[in-house]
Amino acid sequence: MKFNLPNIISWLRVFIVPFFFYLLIWGGDGAVGIACILYFVASASDFFDGWLARKYGEVSNFGKFLDPLADKILTTSAFTAFVILDIVELWMVLIIVIRDFGTTFLRIYMDNRGKIFKTSLAAKWKTTFQMFFIAFILLLLLLKESKAFTDAVLNTTSSEIDIILSSGLIYFAMLLITSMSVWTGAEYFFKKSKN
Repeated sequence: MKFNLPNIISWLRVFIVPFFFYLLIWGGDGAVGIACILYFVASASDFFDGWLARKYGEVSNFGKFLDPLADKILTTSAFTAFVILDIVELWMVLIIVIRDFGTTFLRIYMDNRGKIFKTSLAAKWKTTFQMFFIAFILLLLLLKESKAFTDAVLNTTSSEIDIILSSGLIYFAMLLITSMSVWTGAEYFFKKSKN
């Protein structure tokens, strides 16, 4: 295990997760706002740890393992919170989690065999879409919590935001993420099984 600045940033992203999850589910007034800040800090750190590793030549095998794992832990905590808040379907989240951690174990297996495990372009797009989807839901939850702002500035009520959160738009966006997860997971396993 190599402790350099990029890996420390990745570890901090993992450290943020329980606080993010707690605030989103059980926090009081202003908790969703703090949870949003933590999420955006964690998301930004995902860019900076990779950038720093490449810029200063501190790319390591452990970093290549930790960085995507930290992303998976963050997105899993967000999706689990959304299930508890009755925003997304449990079966979709289970498929995504199984796929994500299945590819993590595949990465460990390939690494132990001395083979390179590269993240596919489709998987990168899937992760990016996941991050933006989670950010969108968090912003809706923040608007719902900020009643004075939504009423006065956006002329929108909490009940109208609830309608969006339970709409077909959210369902089909989550279904697309689930489909992308299945596709990219199958792509990994079929490719690696031929090696």
